[in-house]
Order: sequence, then structure tokens, then C-alpha cells
Amino acid sequence: MGVLLNGSVGSIRAVTTATTKAGEPNWSYIPSAGKTNKTKAELVSSIKELAKRAAMAEGKPESEQIARQVLQLRAEYLSDVSPDRKLLYQQAKSVMKKQSGNQKCKGIGELTLLDFLRDTHDGESRLAEKKFALAGGGMLTCPILSSGGYGAEIECQGVKVLRNTGAGWSYEMTPAELDRKNEFYDIYWKEYRETKNNLEDSFLELPDYLEDRPQFDRKA
Repeated sequence: MGVLLNGSVGSIRAVTTATTKAGEPNWSYIPSAGKTNKTKAELVSSIKELAKRAAMAEGKPESEQIARQVLQLRAEYLSDVSPDRKLLYQQAKSVMKKQSGNQKCKGIGELTLLDFLRDTHDGESRLAEKKFALAGGGMLTCPILSSGGYGAEIECQGVKVLRNTGAGWSYEMTPAELDRKNEFYDIYWKEYRETKNNLEDSFLELPDYLEDRPQFDRKA
């Protein structure tokens, strides 16, 4: 499944990419602990409502809009079992700021993590050969990119929960998130199929005057 945004969103199995134009992780689509204050019942109700809208959508623009909303809602649904990716990202930026000696700001707005990595000189800090422990329980590594500069990979709970190796920010799901994702789509597709089936049944039961409409149109 793939959806284009101001940045980009696309999912392949358990990996999803989401990046803003500014080069930051797009937190609208990335699950992180504490992302939602909705109850489980409220989230399930929202999933079913989106599934109904998707089943009744007319045209590609409406379908794509709903697809974006599905990914946003999925991030909320997963967040109860997600690591705190936002916190880990901020901690990684703090670590790189100390390594690179950069100023806090560049122009307008705060530096991204990749800004720190690009501005760190290889001769001063062999980042690709180091790992940096993060206070939130994660580990930051900085692989050398074939295009030049360094990427960033934050590992936690045995998976790369946030990474950027030149193609935008992405995340892998933890086992708990994968289970939660499957639960999400079980609810979504069940409601979607039921809505589709109900629509088809309604079409089969159209009154005679509507079934004869095409013939009337031809005469007109």
C-alpha cells in the first residue's frame, strides 16, 4: 500500500516511511507512546467509520484521502504498545549536537538529526564505527551513506524503530505493534466487506423503475 503526501508515506510489510518537507519524521503517521487519548472503543468506532467511507468512496481523490486517514488512525491505534519514538529522536539529536558542536538553530527552526550528521566531520568523529546509548533505552548508530554523509538508525526492543538512510524516515514495528496492526486491519476489512456486501444487496433490490432507467435514457 502506498500513499503520497507532502513528504511520502508507503508501507512494505512491517516497514513504513513518513517524512515531512522539512526532513523531520512525520509524526502524524508514526506511532509513538502516548500519541492518543482515545479509548479502545472510540478507536474501534473510528476504524469502522473509515472502513464504511472507504467502501462507499467514489473516485481516486476520495479514496486517497481516506487512505491517509487510515494510516493516521493506525498510528494512534498502535501507540498504546509503541516505544516512545519521539523521545528517542530528541535524545538522538541531543547526542549528535554534543558530537558535532553545532549551534542549536540554523536559520529558522531547529536542526534535524540529519543536519547534525551531515555537519559532523569524519576526521573528528568516526560515527560509522560508534554506537550511542540513548537515555530512553535505545541505541543510535550512524552508517556511512553511499551518497555521502551519515544516516541514522535508532534501535529499541530488537528492531530499528526509527531510521533514515537517505530515503526518508522510516520505522519498523515491534512484535507488539505487528500484533496490534493485524488487529487493526481485522476490524477494518471486516467492516469494509460488510459494507460492500450491503451495497451490492441494495443494488440487487432496486425498484423496477430504476432498473428500467437505462432503456428510458436511450429513448430520450
